[in-house]
Amino acid sequence: MFSIKTFKALGLIALLASCTPDPFSINLTNDLDLTRENETVEIALSELPEQITSMIDRIGVYDPSEATFLTTQLIDTDQDGMMDQLIFQPQMAPSSKMILHLMEQSEKDAEVENCFSRIVPTRIDDYTWENDRVAFRTYGPAAQALVEEGKEGGLISSGIDCWLKKVNYPVINKWYKDSEENGISYHEDHGEGLDNYHVGISRGAGGLAIKGEDDQYFVSKNFTSHKTLATGPLRTLFQLNYADWEGPQGIIKEQKTISLDYGNNLMKIEVSIQGTDKISAGISLQENNGTVIDKNNLIIFKQNHFETTLSNVILSPSKHFEGSHVYNPQIKDQNHVFLDLKILNQSLVYYVGFNWSESNQFSDHDAWEKHLNDLAKKIENKIKINFK
Repeated sequence: MFSIKTFKALGLIALLASCTPDPFSINLTNDLDLTRENETVEIALSELPEQITSMIDRIGVYDPSEATFLTTQLIDTDQDGMMDQLIFQPQMAPSSKMILHLMEQSEKDAEVENCFSRIVPTRIDDYTWENDRVAFRTYGPAAQALVEEGKEGGLISSGIDCWLKKVNYPVINKWYKDSEENGISYHEDHGEGLDNYHVGISRGAGGLAIKGEDDQYFVSKNFTSHKTLATGPLRTLFQLNYADWEGPQGIIKEQKTISLDYGNNLMKIEVSIQGTDKISAGISLQENNGTVIDKNNLIIFKQNHFETTLSNVILSPSKHFEGSHVYNPQIKDQNHVFLDLKILNQSLVYYVGFNWSESNQFSDHDAWEKHLNDLAKKIENKIKINFK
């Protein structure tokens, strides 16, 4: 015989069951004969049914083959207070298919902010970003203002700086705090890595330039404003805006959207640009003690770097690839290898990154170059997504 309490309990179970959506399947296909890992899959929430999106904060991505939930991150790409995108990183064998389920996850692990970025107003408006493998920075309006006001300590540059990490945990906040509060210089290695990469007025590790006549190069100044869109376990995402700048044929309008994902040595740079249909991304040749490796839409500059080896990279999707060239007048901050890029519909995508020998992330340069060759193939052949 059932008691009133039993009926109430059964009713509660039925109510909870009715509020929990059935699993929604995601079918993934890897068409390449390559393992896919640390590769981010993006799903627009607009493509999902309302029963999933209405409780998206409680939805996880479940792998039935491993009986586990994957790490996920929600991103509000337009900053309107509503989430727009769900991302995750599946592990896929070569030439394989995979079925995942979107379903309620009763307990989610606390997010670890592996991928981080922020403005640093206490350091002349640096904008810095990092993941578990690499870190970067570029220069903001306060640095430019110091130069224009005739004061020391400033810099006018839209070049990209490399911070060389030996560790897989965040260092940005720690290094700045140690410098500001304790006088510990991040230009020296105290066990975690250092910033000893020179940028100056060069393009650094992937800044843009337009070549004009007579070997004249046109570049933007520092970014004028920024917007941090996401930080989290899998991705940091942000925008940098630039004042209109003079190109060889008129005014250039530019905005960059940059993302850096977990487990990746290269960041993705998406550029919205008007006023030109061609542009080049450059790597500084520094002290001219390295080798340029030209592999069409992939250029590598491998150099001796203070008794270590540093290998900088620019990679573009094939549709944006125009060519490459070296400009080396043997003048400080003007020596570069450039990847020449086509702008399509006022937009451009390219990838920038590096490998530092002291990080021990790759066994040798051959392993690093194979990784880059494989990455180029993966960029052209994304993991296919179908819903069921």
